[in-house]
Amino acid sequence: MSDFTMMRENMVKGQLRPEGATNLFIIKAFLEIPRERFVPRQLSHIAYMDANFPLNKGRFLLRPAPLARLLEALNPLSSDSILYVAAGTGYGPALLSQMGAYVVALESEETLTQEAERLVHDLQLSSVKPIWGPLEEGWEEDAPYDKIVIEGCIDSIPQSLASQLKEGGIMVTFKRFSNQRMEAIKYINQAGNFTEVSLFDAFAPRLKAFRKQKLFNF
Repeated sequence: MSDFTMMRENMVKGQLRPEGATNLFIIKAFLEIPRERFVPRQLSHIAYMDANFPLNKGRFLLRPAPLARLLEALNPLSSDSILYVAAGTGYGPALLSQMGAYVVALESEETLTQEAERLVHDLQLSSVKPIWGPLEEGWEEDAPYDKIVIEGCIDSIPQSLASQLKEGGIMVTFKRFSNQRMEAIKYINQAGNFTEVSLFDAFAPRLKAFRKQKLFNF
């Protein structure tokens, strides 16, 4: 057993399961996708730490447990078309692709998109499509999507992005409230009306693209 394989098993035993992750397909994806490949090479030995992992230019990789629970709320299916916003180097999209979903991995930092493209090629993740573009605009070309993930904390969601979710579709993210509290949130599109469901308390770094200006409140 390699050191990284053991680290992945310890991540599941010591982080995901104690914090309530139970979906076996998601846990299997966390065991199989090499998280150490999605961080700077010189930091691969701490890729499995229980913390939000800094990438470059203010971007980050979420703690494993909140990410796992967020993806559980998404309930990904192999038939799903998913838009993954703030994809970083592509770790979250890689997890979803392991479950058979088609994933558009949208990132606004070009260097991170380039790294995601390299990893998609090296790991043969054929169902992941890295895209470089503004996060708040989504990716209209492949819309509408069955599901949308925003990896990071938002104040609200732009209507341009909300309009790319199918009727009955699910969007998951982290939301910052006026009292500074943060929660994981699930939105369900019901005939153009978005029902907001509170999931769990969690801290996630804020995304500049989703601060209050020019945003659409559900």
